[in-house]
Amino acid sequence: MSCRMRAIGLVVGAILVSASAWTQELPASSLNPAAVQGKSAPESAPAAPSWDQRLKRIASDFMGTRYRLGGSSQDTGLDCSGLIKQIWQRLGLADLPHQAANMAKLGIPVQLRDIQVGDLVFFNTTGKQNSHVGVYIGDGRFVHASSVLRKVTENSLSESYYQRTFNGIRRVAGFDSASDAPVISE
Repeated sequence: MSCRMRAIGLVVGAILVSASAWTQELPASSLNPAAVQGKSAPESAPAAPSWDQRLKRIASDFMGTRYRLGGSSQDTGLDCSGLIKQIWQRLGLADLPHQAANMAKLGIPVQLRDIQVGDLVFFNTTGKQNSHVGVYIGDGRFVHASSVLRKVTENSLSESYYQRTFNGIRRVAGFDSASDAPVISE
């Protein structure tokens, strides 16, 4: 290596060392272009709620709503399928039929081991298959309009009554995992 090359290497090295030392002494705000212009750095927007969070929040908004056979309004009362229709409308999903038995014809069947938030759970509460419907909200729990309690409530799938009357699960709305967008199946 020639003397000239060594000299250039030393000069470049000295410039790099002094530039590094200079930036370490500056306050961090002076390295932020927005701060230099007198503006604060943009704050990150809060993350949009996930499908699970949205569904749980909307379902919880109906808790305590009065039960009314054939009801489809939160103001005047809801039956089980009226509740599910209202939740789906607030989520911006497809319009569902107003009968549990007709809802049970939509989507795809799901095994209990594969249940997800938003799956519809069906029960035989009147001697007819799929005569009652609720929406699964996680942790073994579902929200439904109970004719016995006369209101929208939350129960566990492990309660003996619901184990005894359980008919199945249908996935009517699911996820496109790439976009977290609801997917409607018919």
